Amino acid sequence: MPPPADLDELLDRVRKSGLAPMAEVEAIAAAAADHPAGRWTPPDLLDRLVRDQVLTPFQADRIAAGKYKGFVLGSYVILGRVGGGGMGQVYLAEHAEMRRLVAVKVLPVPLTEEPLARERFLREARAAAALDHPHIIKVFDLNREGRLLYLVMEYLIGVNLQELVARDGPLSVEAAVSVAAQVCHGLAHAHERGLVHRDVKPANVLLDATGTAKLLDLGLVRSEADVDSRLTAEYGSAILGTADYVAPEQAVNSSTVDDRADLYSLGATLYFLLAGRPLFPEGGAAQKLMWQQWKLPEPLATFRPDLPPGLWEVVAKAIAKRKEDRHQSAVEFAAALAPFGPPDGVRVPPPAGLMPTVPQRRWMTGPSSLPGTSTSLTSIRLDSGTTTTSLTVTRLRQDFYRVSSPSVIFDLPPANSGAAPTAGLANALRPTPPMTAVPTPRRPPNLAVPPPSAVAEPAPPEPTAPEPEEAGVAGPLLAGLTAGMLLTAAIAFVALKLL
Repeated sequence: MPPPADLDELLDRVRKSGLAPMAEVEAIAAAAADHPAGRWTPPDLLDRLVRDQVLTPFQADRIAAGKYKGFVLGSYVILGRVGGGGMGQVYLAEHAEMRRLVAVKVLPVPLTEEPLARERFLREARAAAALDHPHIIKVFDLNREGRLLYLVMEYLIGVNLQELVARDGPLSVEAAVSVAAQVCHGLAHAHERGLVHRDVKPANVLLDATGTAKLLDLGLVRSEADVDSRLTAEYGSAILGTADYVAPEQAVNSSTVDDRADLYSLGATLYFLLAGRPLFPEGGAAQKLMWQQWKLPEPLATFRPDLPPGLWEVVAKAIAKRKEDRHQSAVEFAAALAPFGPPDGVRVPPPAGLMPTVPQRRWMTGPSSLPGTSTSLTSIRLDSGTTTTSLTVTRLRQDFYRVSSPSVIFDLPPANSGAAPTAGLANALRPTPPMTAVPTPRRPPNLAVPPPSAVAEPAPPEPTAPEPEEAGVAGPLLAGLTAGMLLTAAIAFVALKLL
């Protein structure tokens, strides 16, 4: 579909997407419709929906392009794109009810029709299901949605090592050795279960803010139990892996490699972390595959004068051309690295500011957030001495409440935001300049802002007196509340949260 041409078309796309309660979206659109700075455009409204955490940037970009389908896979709502390659795209998603963040790997529809591609995807799922280790990304489920096949995996807020080095340069010796040792432990777990990863490389290792490393992407995994499978027979002697990190024997025949091929790839990865470049940075893929057979890389001391004595020998053994000359197991490799890394169990966090930002969304897509399904919990009556006002407390989701009167609506902070319910209610009922600037009935007070596209911010309009029908409600509600009334309302709200 073409991009939405006006606000009406945009609201229609948002409604069809099912991503947010339409009452919230329409309230924001209504506030924009008659704003002094002029009517908002669809990009203006989308920017506001992102800023208010009603939509994520990814969702807004898709809707701006005219899309409204494909945001929901089973029980999961797609929040953003994480990455991807030839064997699928990986998205950040949220369980609609549990609100757990996961990574969803989707096999492209054309590949689902290809038996070999589909078998590789299923093999990855089966291999991951056999593994449970703190240094390997977990796979929770394999699902089918129409013609789509997708894996639901653990989501780690982190950066892959390829990107980390590209952005911040080579790692410190302690950090690089710590990462390599952690990957060794993950590989040892996989090798014990007869699995060879065959694609260990910096881009397939994630590092979180604590310095914990996790190996991912088992798409090229080889299982000793599947040596006679159709997939192995079909690929035969095909070269699988990445030219910069593939073991010499894997560059000849990928179907016969053993654990030591992974140790070569990990050694090449450690070299990259310390040198800031692969073993052979020049040349094309074909040349690199040949050089893996016979050419020796530059010694690490060429790039790292701070390299401790003996570490180069450990790395050089890992990338020996003959597999018989390498470390013979991941456990042995980890033991050789131990003297050069931090104490066992100690992590080296990456530099601050390199972690990705997780898109935030206030609304849960599911029955508890769909229009008309919010739960009205109670009504609180406040008596200012001259007027009695009813406040209705509504639960929009498990941790998000709304207090409304006949004329205004207030959103209270979630329970996990650190604000006490009493403080939240006090802040909600306190008059603010936006409230006096935009006295339109039943409009949230935080909506009176100029559109993002405005060149200059207009001067705020002069405060106006409430409309006649509001005079007996909004005035006493916002200005005439006593401490006792506020305490009564707060006690009632706390009681609701304890139910």
